[in-house]
Amino acid sequence: MLLFCNEITILAQTNGDTSKTKGLSEIVITGQIGESTLKNSVFKVKVIDLKRINLQGAYNLPSLLQNELNIRMNYDPMLGNSINLQGISGQNIKVMIDGVPVIGREGGSIDLAQINLANVERIEMIEGPMAVNFGSDAMGGVINIITKKTVKKSTKISFGNYTESIGQFNVDASLNTSIKKLGIQTNFLRNFFQGYSNNTDPNSRTSLWKPRTHYNYDLNLSYFIKKGTIRLNNNYFDEKIIDKGVPTINSFEATATDKYYYTNRIGSSLLVDLKLNSKWSFNTIVAFQNYRRVKNSFFKDLISSNETIINDADLQDTNTFNLYMSRGVISNSSISKKYNYQIGYEVNIDEVFGTKIKNGYAAIGDFGLFGTAEIKLNKNLLIRPAARFIYNTQFAAPIIPSFNLKYDFNTKWSLRVSYARGFRAPSLKELHLAFLDPQHNIRGNDKLKAETGNNFQLSFTNTHKLYKNYTMVIEPMFFYNKIYNMIDLIRLNANSIEAQYNNINDFENFGLNLNTGITSNTVNMQLGYSFSSRQNSVNENKGIENYFYTHEYRFNTSYTFTKSETSISLFFKYNGQMQNYQYSLVDNKIILGSIDAYSLLDCSVNKYFLKRKLNVTLGSKNVLNTINVQANLISGPHGNANNSALIGMGRTFFLTMKVNLNILSKK
Repeated sequence: MLLFCNEITILAQTNGDTSKTKGLSEIVITGQIGESTLKNSVFKVKVIDLKRINLQGAYNLPSLLQNELNIRMNYDPMLGNSINLQGISGQNIKVMIDGVPVIGREGGSIDLAQINLANVERIEMIEGPMAVNFGSDAMGGVINIITKKTVKKSTKISFGNYTESIGQFNVDASLNTSIKKLGIQTNFLRNFFQGYSNNTDPNSRTSLWKPRTHYNYDLNLSYFIKKGTIRLNNNYFDEKIIDKGVPTINSFEATATDKYYYTNRIGSSLLVDLKLNSKWSFNTIVAFQNYRRVKNSFFKDLISSNETIINDADLQDTNTFNLYMSRGVISNSSISKKYNYQIGYEVNIDEVFGTKIKNGYAAIGDFGLFGTAEIKLNKNLLIRPAARFIYNTQFAAPIIPSFNLKYDFNTKWSLRVSYARGFRAPSLKELHLAFLDPQHNIRGNDKLKAETGNNFQLSFTNTHKLYKNYTMVIEPMFFYNKIYNMIDLIRLNANSIEAQYNNINDFENFGLNLNTGITSNTVNMQLGYSFSSRQNSVNENKGIENYFYTHEYRFNTSYTFTKSETSISLFFKYNGQMQNYQYSLVDNKIILGSIDAYSLLDCSVNKYFLKRKLNVTLGSKNVLNTINVQANLISGPHGNANNSALIGMGRTFFLTMKVNLNILSKK
């Protein structure tokens, strides 16, 4: 049930290479009791490993996840990239780094473009409610980003750079070493994007995709003891986005209004992972995160380049979020035992300070006790009942149950069945927002109800040898989601701009995923299809029975020439038309929203040099040159529906180089 139970990555490495994993034998940690492999996990865990990250040339989370079935990325040139998982929006998806939730939701979602992959070992994802395991905000699923860990008796130094033709220039460096029982890991990253506009004047000072620069600094200390590890992780994120205004030029002046957005995220976490004996383990985490976003507006003289801050409170804004969290678990697990169990606690306290928060401050606390058991009724049947008891300082939370079953028909066929209840308490902004100026009157609502939901999943896994060293895996999965009291903005008066968050939406969807993979030492081919049907009832339209259908296709393939250590890869995904009902805040009515079908194609060549010390990836992204597609989307409280949706910046070319130096210490 705890995500960092014995964070051991079993990697088939040679000379420090971490690009080859053992497939279904790989250890996964998200939601597990003790150690579990992909094959034996009662959860359907999706893993994206380091080799896939390198071959795809992905440098941040959106560029990686856009290729996954049942995932849709939403692109905003200002707020960044958010996610939909199984049709459920990002405010219901819990994003974590080594088990610590990432805070700082703008527009309800985490900007996934802020999460870089330079120090990432792999990504683990579970679709469907995980509220028993991870509490509120996990209604639609969890994404757990697992970073690289310190290795005893070795020193690793790496340098990397990423260059893309749209004006993206990234550099990173890391040091990973150990001194006796102390492990030290430090990472530095700088991402620079110069801004980009499609089909516009190249000399224009404005850009559709805003220039941004961000820095990451990490310092992680590990102390190795006889029965486990104590880790102290510290990280700092700093980002600056520049929104240059349209110039006013005449015979008297040349001026513009420029806006700057500054984001800072500081986090520290203490993790204790102890293996008390062959059966008992204890894990705990204590963490703090601070997120601060500042908007400043300046009047700029384009002749002298002098800037003067505009003395208008409506054009300046500062919001600060704090998270205090702790989670602890004690587990009794043994591969040979028929009964494994786990009990734990979790505490989350959220705070927000800001000029657009009622009374300038708000807080909410969430305290949970949870327990789970894994019962092996026989050698083929494993069941896992679990429950979470929640005390929320503002909402009466129900008991959150879940039930998972795994049955192995034989060595080739496995069945997984699951039911989980979802729960999400309204965010502090949804409860206490007070965005008041001449153009806005958007208020929170302290009368909101918590969102609740139910999820059912059924999946099969068939694994068998084709011939020689080729393995084929077939994985069909069926899912069903029902969410009640979803929260959205509505207009309170048709003759005013006054709007408020309310529980106005019920959401239902079901679907089928079918994934097929063929792998060997040289070939990796993945073919996937997804069909989903959704219905959402808004306000007085609750009697509607319209279901909207969406199809997705994915084809990934790579071939490795072992002698030259060269891989050629292709990543393709087709996203079918998507429709749903939306509430138009401007028009004060319900409209049918949609986004037309589009396809994305990336390709790359990856090669090792100098005895695997240098890795180079050269490729092209968005080969089909998809920029925007026809759409009918609500643009929020600031405008009517848009007739197009941004998808990308057009066809680009990229080059990645990574230097890895591994120094093995003497025993």
